[in-house]
Amino acid sequence: MTNPLYTQEQERAEILALRLIERPDVRAAREAARRDMLSDPAARTTDGNLGLDRALDQWVLALAMREANGDTASPVVTWNVSNPPRRWFGHVYHGAAVAVDNPDNFNREIPIDGERSYRIDLRFSADPPQFSVVIEMEPEHHAGLGDNIGALTLQDLLPHCDGDRRVSVTVGPQAGGSLHLQSRPGRIQIYTRDSQCDWNQMPAEVSVTRLDPPPDWSPRSEDEIAAAIVADMPAWVRFWRGFKDSFLGFPAPNGLVGPNGRDGNWGYLAGGRFALKDDEALLVTLDPAGSYYTGFQITDPWTIAPDPLLRLASLNKGQVVPNADGTVTYAIALADPGVANWIDTCGLHEGWMLTRWQGVPAGLDLSRMIREVRLTTIGDIPASVPMIDLAGRRAQIATRAYDFARRTSMEGWSDAA
Repeated sequence: MTNPLYTQEQERAEILALRLIERPDVRAAREAARRDMLSDPAARTTDGNLGLDRALDQWVLALAMREANGDTASPVVTWNVSNPPRRWFGHVYHGAAVAVDNPDNFNREIPIDGERSYRIDLRFSADPPQFSVVIEMEPEHHAGLGDNIGALTLQDLLPHCDGDRRVSVTVGPQAGGSLHLQSRPGRIQIYTRDSQCDWNQMPAEVSVTRLDPPPDWSPRSEDEIAAAIVADMPAWVRFWRGFKDSFLGFPAPNGLVGPNGRDGNWGYLAGGRFALKDDEALLVTLDPAGSYYTGFQITDPWTIAPDPLLRLASLNKGQVVPNADGTVTYAIALADPGVANWIDTCGLHEGWMLTRWQGVPAGLDLSRMIREVRLTTIGDIPASVPMIDLAGRRAQIATRAYDFARRTSMEGWSDAA
């Protein structure tokens, strides 16, 4: 089956966004934002200074993609906020991200007018990733997380699928049934999110149709789109630069805050900062708690994730070795500690860590989800923690690279019925 991410709409949006970020007016706005970032305390740390330009470039490209698909009269579905670079469609796309981009996710965006009506058509694979479709009021200049006003999850949608695993969701200001997301006046983003608990899972097919298209519509000019990027850039970069300062209250390092419920009741997350010496490891033991999806990852001080292709900067439910009691112990460390569930900091001594649970069973005891967070040295890791030898590590990384590469191949995944 053709890769659901490999669409003409995606290709056109990426080509436009890549062209827009090289325009002199957009480059000038980027450089103004960079000057402001240099005054941030994070820019004066070694890890923060080294990651500054990568973070800024990812934010700028994410904004360009948002504006490239910004016409609510004629919206399309675009995959945005994914920071690993990829070569496809005959070009290199360097990656676009905001805060704690999850390498298990396919985040797709659909801009809509809250006073108009739309239909979102979905088709799931035989073994779908955890899925959610979320409707959010957009903040001015896109500079914020938005106000969540509704959500549907895989568990809500699957019972309504036909024999081909297809289902449609309507969106509009009118009241509706169980497959309707009611909007409010204003600019809105619809986000769909596939969260793979195994990188062999194929994301959903997603398309959008405006049900009441305007009769006098004409596409925006490139100059108009570029002007929107320039106008939005200061607030956009200022928000994502400052996200780290308010995220979870900027906690003391080497502890987890949470678990906190996600808006719309579609999952939980817990996070915190890490600060490690060369010979230290932070052991984090979590209970998957029967969730459909769980994942753990680290980021740099700006909340930008390392490239996950060849580095173990994240692990999901399908990539871990559990403890005997079903819990999972992760070891965050700069050097390989020989632990099966090593989270590689990719040379970072400080940064952020985040864990997510989605598709969580009802009645879950939240107090049992985080079992232990303990700082130790690599030489003092308990023997009870699952370990791995060098051959096993090589196989783990080779499998990871193979599975990840399929995301940007035209053929994508096979879909067994």
